[in-house]
Amino acid sequence: MRQNLVKLTADLDPIDIYDQLIEGDVFTFEDKERIDHEVTRADKARELISVLCRKGPRAFGVFRDALKPKYPH
Repeated sequence: MRQNLVKLTADLDPIDIYDQLIEGDVFTFEDKERIDHEVTRADKARELISVLCRKGPRAFGVFRDALKPKYPH
């Protein structure tokens, strides 16, 4: 995932996937609030990736599935 960090931070709007990450028990509302404290969308995306990397191996699958509807590429 780190090799795709530039592309992810350029394209990803975290608001598009918060619900799926929370519903999938990957993120908490506190995680969402921490990400939302960032000012720019790119900084929010970068922080989302940073938090995601600390959530364990199952988190990536939930993240990938959350991306599919809005980011099919």
